[in-house]
Amino acid sequence: MSRLPLVDLHVHSALSDGHGSLEDVSRHACGRGLLAVALTDHCDPMDPRRDYDYAGRLRAILDAKRAVENGAGGRDETRHVSAGGSDRLGAGEAWVARADEEDARGSAALVLVGVERGPFPVPGLPEELDIVIGSVHYLTRAVASARRGDLFNEEFWAAYREDVLKLASDPQVDVLGHIAGYLPMEPLLHPGSTFDERRAIEREIAARFFDRSWYEAVFSRAAASGKAVELHCATRTPAPDAVKLGLGLGVKFSIGSDAHSLDRVGEVSWALDLLESLGATENDVFFPESLKHALRGAANDCSGQSPRPRGEAPR
Repeated sequence: MSRLPLVDLHVHSALSDGHGSLEDVSRHACGRGLLAVALTDHCDPMDPRRDYDYAGRLRAILDAKRAVENGAGGRDETRHVSAGGSDRLGAGEAWVARADEEDARGSAALVLVGVERGPFPVPGLPEELDIVIGSVHYLTRAVASARRGDLFNEEFWAAYREDVLKLASDPQVDVLGHIAGYLPMEPLLHPGSTFDERRAIEREIAARFFDRSWYEAVFSRAAASGKAVELHCATRTPAPDAVKLGLGLGVKFSIGSDAHSLDRVGEVSWALDLLESLGATENDVFFPESLKHALRGAANDCSGQSPRPRGEAPR
């Protein structure tokens, strides 16, 4: 069993481009033995590819958070989470009853609700969200020299590096998402590439354009501003040498599967194994403030004993 807490702080549901309801994600998280899981659905009004109603999605995400809070509090009242009139997240009486029952047994995963946004700040993003992941899904400025097939365009990747650095000091962001994976290379790609082909291209891009000095700048800025950097389990990035560098610079790492399907929820063993191999401790792992508060409260309720064997309340 890992010495580090088993958490997955980057999961998508049917509310954005993932699969499964809130109940489904919670059930799979529990089945995986997770201490906590965070729903971080896409919510970015600036995204040029956006094909959804931003205001409606944000309302549904906030409804999800309130439903979780009602269930966690053991209240009789429950809320059905609605997106466009449909109970897409399924957070009603059945889910609350199941969560209460599992919590009483000490086996329920704590559920957090946040968002994944893009490289631009989002005006009016509610502060009540548990976690905000900022990911450079697209560049903040056009690169005139970008052409399909020119995968290693120096100007393009210089612009990407600049955007990640800016994100590292954005006060709205808690976690820098997949800084060396799921790179925004659509303008450079020919159609028809496979998942594995794109990952191989990303590894070559990282080797060519993401040098030690850039990682040092990102990690130093993130550490100074209290932000975490994601260990992105879907792409197994950043590389171990970069993570070792980050630990030495005092940055915390956030563990996330970036699951878009239920069978991927909680697939974070790569991150845990890597951190342990580098001698990381629980203090090197990022916990949102709401999660730390909940764990401390649970520990106090149990007279100092953790109610779950999968991890203890972080200091």
